[in-house]
This record gives sequence, C-alpha cells and structure tokens, in this order.
Amino acid sequence: MLAGFCHDIPNPGDAHPVEVGGMPILLLRDDDGTVRAFHNVCRHRGAVMVDKPCSGRKVLTCPYHGWAYGLDGRLRTRPHFHGAGRHEVVGGNEASRAGLAPVRHAVWHDLIFVDIGGKAPDFADHWAPFARRTKDYDFGGLRFAKTLTFDVKGNWKLIHENFFDPYHPPVVHPRLEVFAPIALRHETRDEGAWLYNTNGIAEPQDGRGVGMPYYPGLDETGRRTEWYFHLFPTLDFEIWPDQLAVFQLHPVAPNRTIEHIHLYFIGDGATAPAYEANRQAVYDMWAELNTEDFLIVENMQLARISPGFDGGVLSPYWDPAIQRFAQWMTEALSRP
Repeated sequence: MLAGFCHDIPNPGDAHPVEVGGMPILLLRDDDGTVRAFHNVCRHRGAVMVDKPCSGRKVLTCPYHGWAYGLDGRLRTRPHFHGAGRHEVVGGNEASRAGLAPVRHAVWHDLIFVDIGGKAPDFADHWAPFARRTKDYDFGGLRFAKTLTFDVKGNWKLIHENFFDPYHPPVVHPRLEVFAPIALRHETRDEGAWLYNTNGIAEPQDGRGVGMPYYPGLDETGRRTEWYFHLFPTLDFEIWPDQLAVFQLHPVAPNRTIEHIHLYFIGDGATAPAYEANRQAVYDMWAELNTEDFLIVENMQLARISPGFDGGVLSPYWDPAIQRFAQWMTEALSRP
C-alpha cells in the first residue's frame, strides 16, 4: 500500500509519521540518504516515537522514557534503565533485537510503498502489470507540484468504483466527454492486483493536454492517450500526456473519506513561474471533475441504504470491474 512520498523526507535526518491501515508507520531518510520505514512504536512500552514531521534528526527519542534510536532503527541508549542514574549504552545484538521494528517497503520514483504483514509478493512482480503498460512513459522526469484535498461524504469503496467506471462520463462530466468521448473508451480490465483502462483523447483542453510539458518521447498515439489504473485496495493513478495524478484515499467513517490527489508534472512544469497559470488550470480542472464525481458518490451513499437496491443490474461490457472489485473485497475481508 502507498504510505508516503520521498519529497516529504528529502534530506538525511528527515522523518515523517504516517498511518497505513490503522498502523502508525515512520518514514525516514537515514544518514546515508536511504529511505527507511519502521513501525512508529517504541519497543519498551509501545509509545508512538514521532508524532509530527521533523528534520535534521540524528537520533529518535521516545517521549515516554527517553529511549533513543539511531536512524538505522538500532537502539542506542536507555536512560536510568538499571536504576536512577544507571544509564545503558546499547550495542551488539541487543541494539538490533530491541531496535525499532522495520517495515518491508519499496520506492517507485517519489512514492513509498509498505507491506506491513511482510507476506506480499515481490514488489517488481506486484508492479509488473503497470510497468508493462507504461513503458513508453519517462516517469523519471516527473516532479511533485501540489496535493489537492477533498472531504467526501461517501464510502471509500464507492469512490474507487466511480474512478474505474468508464460508463458515467457522458452523463456526469460534460467537458470530459468532449475531451475523451465514450466512443473512444473501453471496458476496464484486470491483471494481478490491478484494474486498468485506456482511452483516446479527442480534444486536449486547458488543464489536461494544453499548456504543460508532455512526457518526452511520446509518439502521436501516446500524446492522444489517457491511462488510468487502480491498485487494490486504495490507490488510483491517472496518466495524461502532461501529468500524473496519484489518488490516495483515507477512510474516516463508513460514510466519509478524505481523498488526496498528488499532482506531478514534467521537469520545470512543476515549479517554474512560467507555468503557474497552466498549473492552476490543472488544479481547477481536477476540482471541477472531482466535484462532479463526489456529487454522484454522495448521491449513491444515500441511496445504498434503500431496500430498492439489491446489488445492481450490471452491464456485461462496462461493469465487470465493479464486480471484480467486489470479489476482491469479499476475499480480503474473509481472510483470517
């Protein structure tokens, strides 16, 4: 699952606490500049080690009893451990045994993923369905620009279902239908833990396809193609020729979700003053598009309590992904 971003910990000694699946996780950059992930919990009595982003740290000190850990997670010192004034400098096997518990993780460009249970497939294998379909995109040129935040009165699963539903744009999104009409859209398919879809772009618009640098090396087909991907259970990607949008959902309650859209542009497009107006057009476009979506999600949230809805009458062409997502959820919830 997506945990955080390298741009939040740019320098050695930077630490950033996050929550993933209800678990406190600490992302940090060690003395060598390597990204590390640990359970954000002191090994002594279970206190949260770091409760807010910080920088320039040489050690991490527990706020409860003062145990200190290095940026490699190894335990360094335990004050008064053997009685008042009897401090212990820890070394050898004990420094590792009583150190912060590491979390298996992987980095893809700016994104940091974690495997809390430690039993997920190899990251390269897990990522392969996405990598194979996006090999023509030079993601190395992407730079983070901005995060947009939305508070949605709807269940997180409904937001995902709406994201990979290619059937609704003609009714819900008038401008998007001009940009990428339903005649150029396809059914959403699945492979591994991914749902994916692509469609042609008929008319580039301000905020998508006009005014921002394109991925270098795209051919004419690539410059007129949109991709979108869902990585089960909580991550969505949207790739247009001039941007990458990373959707991160944080369920708050059965009827409330905080959604972040992290936006990336090519090279100077992310920060240069010359592109400021064009970047704002992208932000405005996403605000408009998401508002249209959230009105529908909140509409469905109200309707789903009705006995008049028994699961739906699904389109055999457009809706198999909705069914697949439900199957994945059922399987995930049934695991011991």
